[in-house]
Formats: sequence, C-alpha cells, structure tokens
Amino acid sequence: MKTVETLYESSRSLIVLLGLVELAWIGYWLSTATAGIGYLLLLFLWVCTMMVWLWLVISLARNKFIETHSFKFTNLIGFFTVIIFSILVFGSTETGRSGIQSAVQQMSDTQLILIHTLRILSFGTFIKYLQGQLPGHFILLGTIPDFCFALTAIFLLFVDTSVSNDPRFYLMWHSVGIAAFFGAGISMFFSVPSPIQITSKLPNTSLVFRYPMALAPNFCVPLFALAHIFALVKFI
Repeated sequence: MKTVETLYESSRSLIVLLGLVELAWIGYWLSTATAGIGYLLLLFLWVCTMMVWLWLVISLARNKFIETHSFKFTNLIGFFTVIIFSILVFGSTETGRSGIQSAVQQMSDTQLILIHTLRILSFGTFIKYLQGQLPGHFILLGTIPDFCFALTAIFLLFVDTSVSNDPRFYLMWHSVGIAAFFGAGISMFFSVPSPIQITSKLPNTSLVFRYPMALAPNFCVPLFALAHIFALVKFI
C-alpha cells in the first residue's frame, strides 16, 4: 500500500495532463467539421480561452483563493464558466451551430463514449480516503457514481454498441453521465465553510479546493460534461 500511495502522490499533478488531453480530444472532435474559416476562428478562440482558464485555475488554487472562498461556492465557478462560455461561442451564431452539427455527425458512438473511460482515474480519491484525507460522504456521493460510470464506458467498448440503434439509449447514457457529477458537486461543500455545510468533522473536503485537485471540478469535469453535451447534440 505504501508503494501505491507514494506513486499516487508523485503523479497527482498529472491531472493537468488529463485536462490537456481532454481539451485536445474535444478540440479534435470540433475540428472535423466541414465548416468555413469563421468556424475555425471560433474554435481557435475557444481553445485559447480554455488554456487561459486552465492557467487561471492553477493560479487561484496555488494561492489558496479557491479554498479560502469555499463559502462562495468557488469550486463550481469553473464548471459554469466552461459550459456557459462554450455554449455561447458555438451556440450563439449560425456558423457555430452548423459547425457543431457537422462535427458531431463525424463521430461514431464509440468515439463519443471512449473519452469517458478516462474517468476511471477517479479511483485516486479512494486512495485519499484510505489515507484519511477525504471524508466518506464525498466518496459515496462523488467518487463511486463517477467510477461506476467509467466502468460502463469501458464495458460499452467491449460490446457491440450497435445492438441498440435507438438514440434514446445514448441519450439516456450521456444524461446519466452528466448526472453522475452532481453528487461530487454538492458533497464537496458538506464539510467546508459553505451555505450547505452539515459537518465540521475531519477529514473534510478542503483537499478538493487545493492545487492540483481543484482542477477536477474547475476544468476536467466541465470538459467531460461538455463532451456529453456535444454527444447529446447528435441524439436530440
């Protein structure tokens, strides 16, 4: 166990790499659209803004701004910033909407599922729980749903996903994938200063508000949610 813990501690900052992989993955999806220069400029703007946001989140987490202001729900700022900005960039113009429609049609159901296998990395919070650095309520409401959903993504890669030609199956699956984030999004405020704090027992979830873990709710999770939204465009 000591070896596992040491390995995990040395690799924690790889969450930055995870975020960059997600950004590159989604950026590739979006770049497959058969659209004009206007759409490509929107895509370039979006990628650059996401990179700036990543740098900003790292800075805010390192100087403990996010943790200090937990009572203001600072660990949810990134989720809404990424989602709302992305919807505005690609959804507010005909160029953006047509580009998204074109891009999503280029993606197979398997490709839209594959990115969510990366959520298996949430197992790292199990280790933090065993180390006594995270509370059980966060594992129960946050980690377990996310980890189980990642297992379904892996399972779907090993079965014939064409067995269900009904778009409602994928519509439901991607919707569940978004819902799986809700538990973590709420429970991380249960044991730190916040309007919904219900316990002051240790360990609390302050670790989730610090670098590097603060990147999960503020960058990685919203990108996973955005991947779901991208997929939903295909099935709605």
